[in-house]
Amino acid sequence: MTQSTTSQVYIPKGILTTLLALYLAQGLPSGLFAHALPVFWREAGVSLTWIGALKLLALPWVLKAFWAPFVDRSLMRGHTPFSWILRLQLTAALLLSALAWLGLVPGSATALVGAALLVMTINLLMATQDIVTDGLAVRWIAPHWRGLANTIQVAGYKVGMLAGGSLLLIVTGYLEPETALLFPALLLVALLFVVGRSPGMRQPLSLDTAPDSNGGSLRAAFIGLWRQPGMAFWLLMVIGYKVADAMGSGMIRPMLSDAGWSSQAIGTFTLITTLAGLIGAALGGWLYTLIGGHRALILAGIAQALTIMAWALAAGPAANVSTVYGVGLAEQLADGASTVVLFAMMMNVCRRQWAGTDFTVQASIQVVAAGLFGVLGGVIADVGGYAVLMITAGLAGLGVVGVYAYRVIGRTI
Repeated sequence: MTQSTTSQVYIPKGILTTLLALYLAQGLPSGLFAHALPVFWREAGVSLTWIGALKLLALPWVLKAFWAPFVDRSLMRGHTPFSWILRLQLTAALLLSALAWLGLVPGSATALVGAALLVMTINLLMATQDIVTDGLAVRWIAPHWRGLANTIQVAGYKVGMLAGGSLLLIVTGYLEPETALLFPALLLVALLFVVGRSPGMRQPLSLDTAPDSNGGSLRAAFIGLWRQPGMAFWLLMVIGYKVADAMGSGMIRPMLSDAGWSSQAIGTFTLITTLAGLIGAALGGWLYTLIGGHRALILAGIAQALTIMAWALAAGPAANVSTVYGVGLAEQLADGASTVVLFAMMMNVCRRQWAGTDFTVQASIQVVAAGLFGVLGGVIADVGGYAVLMITAGLAGLGVVGVYAYRVIGRTI
């Protein structure tokens, strides 16, 4: 989401529903790759290092900044938003079906490579869908509603992850994993009917929002972003702010699997704790409005780091269920709040003309950092164990927030 270019102080009818459906669709395959696939692979004996490397298959989310201006230009030249969304989500649904046919659990090196290629291609499609969706949010949502819009973004995405991840794990208690995978594929198609009902989706975008002839190049887009005052420090914060989550969260479900939790139990746990994340997203939007972006970013970052560190209490088969759920609920509350606040702060540095591209660049940087931190987390878990990983991740997160607080204190707080 990025800064709106309109002056409206109201939300057009049906806009939030449309955006909710689009972000929910993005979460469906992401939930599969982040929540369900690590469990299936761990049960099949895949190493933690390989599971941590799953985040590298999100490479299209990193590179999407390079084709974001071309997507915007296509929309400005008459292609309707729905024509893009229709092609992208239908193709993603077909590839999810192909993944079901290939098998979620790699039985050979060839199957593992094939599954990885399908995962990366689906990420490519949904990353492009995100470019279209964020562009629509820029044009449709006024600055007055920025907090609400970010809450819708995070909440919709998390609900999609629930459906594609934890619910899938629960369903595998009754169906074969390959059959269960057809459900998120069908949901991708069903959401097209919701999105297609919005009049704005079937109309070409207004040409008065197109980039001008003097600044419409990729070079102008990227150089202008980097030349803004304080941008180097801010981009370092974008890289490091979610380090605790990036290093630790990907190992939570493998940790539970190693502790003897079944796929169904992990699915139920993820479902319940992710609901707390929805509350956390609303809390983050409220906190941002109440105390301002800098204070909210610091408080939410501290909470995220401490709750990741608290997972060390649940590392091992001796941890009781109440401890796991207590830490999981707290961690998801902090994750939802910190994500909303971070996104809102990212919007604040976006230029009016290149708002969509500026946000995409920041998001891409954050994704690649999360991927690298995820790999590092897997290596630390393999070498030192889960408790060492969670403590290390939490301390890293506190360090980043401390640097940010030191930089801004005395000036804006």
